[in-house]
Amino acid sequence: MGCGTGILGILASLLGCRNVTAIDVDERACESTLENAGLNQVTNLTAFKGDAELLKNENFDMILANIQKNIILQDLEKYASVLTGDGMILVSGFYRDDLEAIVGKASELFLQKGMIREKNNWVACAFLK
Repeated sequence: MGCGTGILGILASLLGCRNVTAIDVDERACESTLENAGLNQVTNLTAFKGDAELLKNENFDMILANIQKNIILQDLEKYASVLTGDGMILVSGFYRDDLEAIVGKASELFLQKGMIREKNNWVACAFLK
């Protein structure tokens, strides 16, 4: 979610993910993702313009969401609903001050907090189903 240039999806593929779905609200981001996937010989990545509504008919072992706090809070329930039983959601792209609200929302959805990494006030946090 929030694929941007596709770097996280490309890395996921190169690390062994079988299928990678990249989603962004920006058409140019999707185009860039596909271009960069091709440049890196990644053939198992698809990119779609849209938002979390596109997830509803799929199941995912992992969801990477590199987007800001308000979108994470808005869409976390959708992410949790399509996550497989032992899946993980990794969220990043928000500030340390936003972590409490995101952890609180995840707790409401019965997601277990995993690792947290912080650098220069930016945070990444994993949640397990």
